Amino acid sequence: MIREPRPIRLERRLTRRMIQVQAVALLLFFALVVFPLGIYPALRFIDAPPLDPGNPETFAEAIRPTADGGAEVEMTPKLKALIADKPGVWFLASTEAGTKVSYGKIPVFYDELDTALWEFASVDVRPRAGSPVDALQLERHRSQIGDVMVASGGGRTIGVVSFVAGFWALFSLALLAITAIAAAIIIPRVIRRELRGLKQAAEQAELIDIDARGTQLPTENVPHEVRALVDAVNGGLARLDKAYAQRERFLADSAHELRTPIAILQTRLETAEPFPEKARLLMDVARLSSLADQLLDLQRMDLGETAMQPLDLVELAGNVVSDLAPLALNAGYELALDAPEAPVLVKGDEGSLTRALANVVQNAIVHGANHGQIIVEVSPTGAISVMDDGPGIAPADRERIFEPFYRIKPLATGAGLGLNLVASIVQRHKGRVAVTESPTGGARFSMLLPLVEG
Repeated sequence: MIREPRPIRLERRLTRRMIQVQAVALLLFFALVVFPLGIYPALRFIDAPPLDPGNPETFAEAIRPTADGGAEVEMTPKLKALIADKPGVWFLASTEAGTKVSYGKIPVFYDELDTALWEFASVDVRPRAGSPVDALQLERHRSQIGDVMVASGGGRTIGVVSFVAGFWALFSLALLAITAIAAAIIIPRVIRRELRGLKQAAEQAELIDIDARGTQLPTENVPHEVRALVDAVNGGLARLDKAYAQRERFLADSAHELRTPIAILQTRLETAEPFPEKARLLMDVARLSSLADQLLDLQRMDLGETAMQPLDLVELAGNVVSDLAPLALNAGYELALDAPEAPVLVKGDEGSLTRALANVVQNAIVHGANHGQIIVEVSPTGAISVMDDGPGIAPADRERIFEPFYRIKPLATGAGLGLNLVASIVQRHKGRVAVTESPTGGARFSMLLPLVEG
């Protein structure tokens, strides 16, 4: 079994491509911006990690004023935890007024700091690897004795690896979240909006029909890359409309030209002396005349030259039965009308519907086996049915008989156009044709037409 290739959806393909481009852009962003500006500078401090900024704050929170106006250190829980973690921690704090307080063993390198703490805004000393000098940080903080400059060392340091990992994780999650939102919501909507011109053209293409000629696909909002295809389709539609119009004119002219020789032939047969095939020839000429008239009816309706007016199906059926009764009697049938007394009003063209009904009756005369009844029935629901006592039509053929040139059995006369023309006329009246079985086992042709509203 050969599988058909899956259709290519431009919207899905564009979405996938945009996501791929976005992923490449993110990789380049990390490689060219995040790493050189954020990660690489942090990696330089692996050998000399910076002190934790939280150390001086812990010291400042532990400073308490004394009764004599000095200051002392209180062992707060945070300070105890820091000392337990880093026993060699030390700090020296001083107010601008000269009040000083310290904790731990201050390295000899920083003995003179107590006289110069307020000379700096901040200090960050990171000795090289192996140096005996302690790292130092100097920051200003708020305490219970006022603003103090806190110099400290020996405390916790910032883990560069954890810092870089945390920064990478947060930054990556943020970018991934933005990317996911853009991919799931923004990108499809943007692409859908950009392709709305194609969807409008597709919706218009769905309306193309043989009865709605002159249709063109809209070119507004169509992407430039697809505009050539839409223009080519519009050009093809225009050529088809032109060819169809030429065919219609040819059919109309041909049908009009046929009427004169058919009328002459019918007159000569009617005035000729009786002969064995006279009745059969008159019936064939009548069918030819009906076909020519129906072709003209179709062209007039297609060109909008037919005025749809309310008409009574009971009266229309009565006229057809009266006109074809002699033809039916000569062929061996009884032609009867079964209709309600009240009018059954539909909106349509009287001439074309009359000829369509006559065509169905003539079809019953030809295929009814030349015996029995042909009944024309009018329903109050807007249906006209023609029933015969012939062999009927098999269910498998009931749809195909309305196709042009289709014949159940080859005949010496006719081309298989009559029922196709009947279906076309009824379709243009917003109705439909159905074939079922008559009560006697023959064929039942029903033309269902919409009633006049109100």
